[in-house]
Amino acid sequence: MNFKEYIAKYKKKSLKAKIYDVVFIIFIIAMLTPSGRLAIGGFVNRIKAMIIQPSVTSEKDVVQLTEKDYNWEFKDISGNTVNLSDFENKVVFMNFWATWCPPCVGEMPAVQDLYNTYKDDERIQFLMLTDDDPEKIKNFIKKREYTFPVFRYQFRPPNVFQSSVIPTTYIISKKGKIKVKETGASNWNGKTTKELINKLLSE
Repeated sequence: MNFKEYIAKYKKKSLKAKIYDVVFIIFIIAMLTPSGRLAIGGFVNRIKAMIIQPSVTSEKDVVQLTEKDYNWEFKDISGNTVNLSDFENKVVFMNFWATWCPPCVGEMPAVQDLYNTYKDDERIQFLMLTDDDPEKIKNFIKKREYTFPVFRYQFRPPNVFQSSVIPTTYIISKKGKIKVKETGASNWNGKTTKELINKLLSE
């Protein structure tokens, strides 16, 4: 088939088929760039995060943090040093993420919505933790207009928070018990999470 014959045949395709072709071409072009892959991956994982609810750890599997686990330093995006021990006796929502991670990007809108619900409650602390470059972090947060507290760590997290997967999210009770450890994108603004947090806040 020569080029003219191909064009003539293509013109006979339905409008729906032509639209699919255009979308496919745009998808391929987007996947050739890092920002395009991140955007597409983030969208796919956002859909996933709207469906998947995090699971609460059964009592027999709950991990109790020690004084050593709480002794971990990191910095806020302004460069001020913070220690995890500053948040003992609070409910802690801790999320490990990265700017280049599609599942992290996908679940962040739900994290922001959850933060909006509890941001004025001093009994809970949100810790969005990453080891990315400081300027990259600031640009990422500013572009997406996120307001949850972001921190950068330089020292390895305590063993109890070690994970080979991001995002990994922990919800810790006031008494230092890890009630949730979830890997991958999840719906953090769903009923399951809010019911657990409200219960932990009342303890």
